[in-house]
Amino acid sequence: MIWGTIILFLAFIAIFTLSFRYTTILAGRIAAKNIEKTHKTAEYIISTRMPPEDWLERWKKKIKSVKNSSGDSKKIDHLGLQARDFSLKRLVSLIRYFENSNLVEDEETRKVILQELIDVGRFWKENWEVIEKEIF
Repeated sequence: MIWGTIILFLAFIAIFTLSFRYTTILAGRIAAKNIEKTHKTAEYIISTRMPPEDWLERWKKKIKSVKNSSGDSKKIDHLGLQARDFSLKRLVSLIRYFENSNLVEDEETRKVILQELIDVGRFWKENWEVIEKEIF
């Protein structure tokens, strides 16, 4: 009876250890994908000076829906401003990430990336109408 308990306990430990190992591997892969997506998003924003498509998808659908149903220009303008505010919040989050990340090549690179993102944020605040015309 005692040997059965010991074998059952060892089997439990083995299963627990394997589960923990694979969970750790999976978590590492998920983290790597999130980091890669964050860096690609920053690269896209810096190169195009436009918000990424996935940030605006929700707003495009809402604006299209309003255009198709009522065409209310005030509501469309309001949704455009909401899209701008949402994009600016996401941009601020991206800036904070690069301010604190250890995954930047060196301090000079960090400064360049941060300055570019700050410039883009200023551009979005001052020229959102231009972006709206291209996107919506």
